[in-house]
Formats: sequence, structure tokens, C-alpha cells
Amino acid sequence: MNSESPLISVIIPVYNYAVFLPETVGSLLAQTYSNWECIIVDDGSTDNSKEIAQQLCAKDSRVNYFFQQNSGPTVARNYGLKLAKGAFIQFLDADDLLEHQKLEKQMVVFKEYSDCDIVYGGVKYFSSSDPTKFYDNIDLKSGSWMKNLSCSGEIMRLQLLKENIMVISSPLVRRSLFERLGNMNELLRFNEDWELWARFAIGNAKFRFDGSAGTNALIRVHKSYSTDNFGMYMHGLKACLLLNESINGYRYKKILIPKINYHKRILDEQLIQLLRTDKEKAIKWSLNISNFTKIKRYSVYVILFKFFPVWFCYLYSRFVFIIHKLKNVIIYA
Repeated sequence: MNSESPLISVIIPVYNYAVFLPETVGSLLAQTYSNWECIIVDDGSTDNSKEIAQQLCAKDSRVNYFFQQNSGPTVARNYGLKLAKGAFIQFLDADDLLEHQKLEKQMVVFKEYSDCDIVYGGVKYFSSSDPTKFYDNIDLKSGSWMKNLSCSGEIMRLQLLKENIMVISSPLVRRSLFERLGNMNELLRFNEDWELWARFAIGNAKFRFDGSAGTNALIRVHKSYSTDNFGMYMHGLKACLLLNESINGYRYKKILIPKINYHKRILDEQLIQLLRTDKEKAIKWSLNISNFTKIKRYSVYVILFKFFPVWFCYLYSRFVFIIHKLKNVIIYA
């Protein structure tokens, strides 16, 4: 790779993943594209991530280590963006890998399509217990779920508002796109990548899929995946609300409003279930959701959960659900 090749900044947030970090950085060292910098952002790890990262820095000057107080991966990625010097950005989680030709072949696509903003490839999943076998889905048995789209405008907006189309390490992104449309939303701990790609689509970013051999993102499946269901659905709801505020039009609202109500329904069901076993925790989570989303029904739940029996709270939640469902059927049918 000659000196005129653009610099790629690879941003790796790490939190207590020292055991995986050498293999992850090793997948960069094996890249056929050599003009990259690696920015490891330690999100307040309590294991030996700092020691391992500094050892990796000592072996290759392209690897750099930075520390922040524990603030979550979204904040860590944004910190990495502030530090990045490259014209292109690659996100990579500290337990995942990139196939060895990913950067090279995706840069070729950028050269061929000079107006392109995002080039993304495929994904394969592997288990920590058997890293030699690769699968198309996180459950290690289902078929491929990613959408292979090369477009911009309404087609991409509709698709990304409906669902995410790629894992966070699949795309290579022009740095200028972040400068034009913003970094990751630091309010979000989950669904932050979906909100970012959808926001880019709303901003008319041009996406291109390239499924060339050797360009997959490789996602490790292991027991440390989050089981914080309240958090995932609360942040999913917030992401939907943010996108709904940023775009107008019946076709978009017809996608987003049902998604918003789906997240509300799941949260309502989880709150009522929790209320049956732990009233104080149910009140706490209702207050958290109310403060985070600014949705009035959850501040009402705080009062109901304090002073009314479970059966009444359940009937109220079902009443609210039915009313909103009828409203949506009338407006968005």
C-alpha cells in the first residue's frame, strides 16, 4: 500500500475484554491494507486491559491507547472520533474481528464510487468455544439477516427506519459524514448504531454493499451479551423517538409509530410483571423510563404503582395500549 493511500482510523472501545484484545488487534495487523491507525479507548476497565493494550502499542506504532472514566461504549466511540486522524472510520468492538481484506477491498469500492459515503460488507458469527466455525446469525443456526443494499434517499430511509441492516463493524465510513451529520448519540447505550445509520440515511448518505470474499465482520458470540431487557427496550424506544422527531412524512411515521408503540407495550408488560414481585423496583424503573423518554404514561405508572393494586395497574396499562392501537389503526392503516 503506497503512501498516498488514505488513512483509516479504527476505533476500539474496550471494557474488561483484555482476554480478547490481542486477537482483535491481530485482525488489524493481518489486514492487506496497511495505512491505518488503531485507537483503543479503555472505558474504565478493571481488568488488565491497560497492560495488554500498552503491550500492543509497543509492538506496533499504529496502535494507540487512551483511557476514559467508565461512560459506556457510545461515549468511548465518540472519544475515539475526536482523536481520529483518518479520512475514513472503522468501528470494531474489542471482542470481534475483521477478515484480512476488509479495509483494502472496501477502499477500492470508495475509489470506484467517489460519491459513496458508506461501504459495508457481510457478517459472520462465531462462538468463543469453537472459533473455527462461522454462522450467518447470532443464534448460530438461522440464515442471514442483513440486507444487501446499494442506494440512498427514500429507499434507504424506509429500510433503515424499519430495521438495522448491518452490525456496527460492517461499514467503513467517510469521516466527513460524521462532520456533516453528527457522531453517535450519547444518550443511547443500546441501538446507538441503528440510530446513527438511520440518521445518516435521513441525511441522504449514499450506502453501498460489497460482498467480496475476505471482507466480513466477524462477531464473537459469548455469555457476556447484555441481559438488561429494560435497558435495551428503553433505549430502543428512545432511539425511535429521536428518529421520529427528525423526520416528517406519512410513510416514515407509518413505520416509526408502530415501532414506538411496540417498545412501549413490551416495557409495560415487563413493568407489570415486575410489579407482581418487586414493587419498589417497578416504581424505580417506571421513574427511569419516564425521566429518560419524557413519556407521560410512565410518570402516571409511578403514582399507580405506589397507591393502587396490581390488577388495577394491569387494566390501566391494557386500556392505554388498546386506545393507542385503535388510534394507530385509524391513522396509519
